[in-house]
Amino acid sequence: MPILSGTGARRLMRSALLVACLGLATPSIAVDSSGSSSGGSAASVSALLDAQTHIKRKRWNEAVAVLKQIIAIEPGNADALNLMGYSLRKSGDYKRAQGFYLKALKVSPKHLGANEYLGELYVETGQLAKAGQRLEALKGICGTGCEEYRELKQAIDAAS
Repeated sequence: MPILSGTGARRLMRSALLVACLGLATPSIAVDSSGSSSGGSAASVSALLDAQTHIKRKRWNEAVAVLKQIIAIEPGNADALNLMGYSLRKSGDYKRAQGFYLKALKVSPKHLGANEYLGELYVETGQLAKAGQRLEALKGICGTGCEEYRELKQAIDAAS
């Protein structure tokens, strides 16, 4: 693989710095932080940031439109699949949301966001036993101290 130098390297470093700064400036939404996600190209990282902005502003249709483009190019992008599930769930389309969460977990079984959000979908649809299975999966992946575990446990406890 060739090493970038000069302008190309500076552009890449600026882009990486911008992505890192944006990640620090706003809380992460639904993107796996465990390192087990599928990654993606620089273009998909930028598009995921766009989708996260739409999600933070509760613009579900706009997020779905961006995520469709990413998934068309990178059908194995677990973060995009998870965000699609999240956007669809928040817009009330539980059936399609579940399908995208399951696809994300097929690509990346230890994806923290997909495990948590699928569990939340199960809570919202009254399937507490299945939500408990997602909670157990999270416990096996990150223990009881990770944010995803705590948030799903809180949702389950509130519904019980």
